Amino acid sequence: MIKNPIFKIISIVSVITGAIFGIIALLPLISFGVFIVLMFFLAPFMIIYFKHLNLIENLEIEQGILYGAISGFTGFLGFSIMFFPLAFLIDLIFKTETFLWVKVICQNFLFIAGTVFFTALLCSLMNAFTGFMTSYIYQYFKK
Repeated sequence: MIKNPIFKIISIVSVITGAIFGIIALLPLISFGVFIVLMFFLAPFMIIYFKHLNLIENLEIEQGILYGAISGFTGFLGFSIMFFPLAFLIDLIFKTETFLWVKVICQNFLFIAGTVFFTALLCSLMNAFTGFMTSYIYQYFKK
């Protein structure tokens, strides 16, 4: 069970942000850019936003890594919850070639679950690194 309430708040805000990114990613020309922002830059946005709200007072490097990992994993889960079903429906209704790969992935539940889980782990790892960099920069300019 998560004891610190900031972890719950980061998780909830990351899921909501990921869901919004999932809806925005349905636009074909910017979907790759949205995915890159979700993969690398969600943690710095969350850390800076919560630091601005004074919910994070003392930002240590370990906390930045943990905040980044949590925001990356939950953000990608929120992204997947919105993006995959909507893209599948768009492909079924309009028969577009844009989301053909989503139709292939959605054919098997175990395949989509594994793809989402391991991509969420990768997103968590990348956001942990950018959370580390963000907290390191805060520590550097704090001195």
